[in-house]
Amino acid sequence: MVRSRLVRTLAVGMLAVSIPMLSACSGLTSGTTALQGEWVLDGGSDAGGVFVDSANPVTLVFEGDSVSGRSPCGNVYSGPVIEGPGAAGSGTLRLGGLSRTEMGCLEQDQNQLESRYFSALEAVDRVAVSDDGESLELTGDDVFVRFTLSEKREG
Repeated sequence: MVRSRLVRTLAVGMLAVSIPMLSACSGLTSGTTALQGEWVLDGGSDAGGVFVDSANPVTLVFEGDSVSGRSPCGNVYSGPVIEGPGAAGSGTLRLGGLSRTEMGCLEQDQNQLESRYFSALEAVDRVAVSDDGESLELTGDDVFVRFTLSEKREG
């Protein structure tokens, strides 16, 4: 009887200690609040130079702990946010492996732009949201990608 009370007390104590730790690690939603919504590619650069022009709007959508969007060739992509920033929207950002549809563009330069765009997203390790919440910048080694917010947020 005393032993079962001890086991129960230890179990409750361990649960009480682990709940805050689990909630801190369970999701990135609170850390990506400033990122939530649809962003439209405004410009970017990589080791190959500047890339901006696309025949199709290029989007990046943050929804909870995942990202999705449309690429330069109109492909749909999605993947997880592995590591997110602080509540202000600036800090470390790592995206998981992005899955995507595989439509090719009719024009070779758009295919190259798409390849460079996905390579840039894979190389991103930092994010910053402007003070007004209208601009998003993703950076990494030799990579800079800038987005503007698609629609004004409520609030």
